[in-house]
Amino acid sequence: MTNNSKQSVVTMAIIIAMFVSAFMPVSYREGAMKDVLYSSIVWVESKGDVNARSSDGSVGIIQIKPVMVTEVNRICKIRKMDRRYTLSDRRDPDKSKEMFWIYQEFYHPNLDWDSVSVKQMESMARKWNGGPKGEKKRGTRKYWKKVSNRLALEIRNKDIADLL
Repeated sequence: MTNNSKQSVVTMAIIIAMFVSAFMPVSYREGAMKDVLYSSIVWVESKGDVNARSSDGSVGIIQIKPVMVTEVNRICKIRKMDRRYTLSDRRDPDKSKEMFWIYQEFYHPNLDWDSVSVKQMESMARKWNGGPKGEKKRGTRKYWKKVSNRLALEIRNKDIADLL
């Protein structure tokens, strides 16, 4: 199977899961897709290791760089949120998840999880990997392939009862 064929199969699995999710109650559907996307990115970044550390200074389960902490704090200030994060917060899975979603919601303000597309999820993953203009960077394509492969796997492995 060629790389294009594999990517087509992955994309189709994601689309099918999104179609099936259309029949779930709204609150569950939103939570399910968000959770699967987040856990797929966590897997690619660190395989869930809270102590993961990269040579580029990235730390924790979602591999947050110091510049990302600064960016999230900037977003919190713009949004007048009474929250600030420290470098040590990168090792806290809950605070890492908060930072991830603050960043994503800032750069995807009109995202509707009821009708989220594969392209939107790709944009989210690539921006996480490459910054605010990450979806335009050639280097983030490989990252998206890893995330989308994991996303398809997690969707396939989900208990069918969870989808209905």
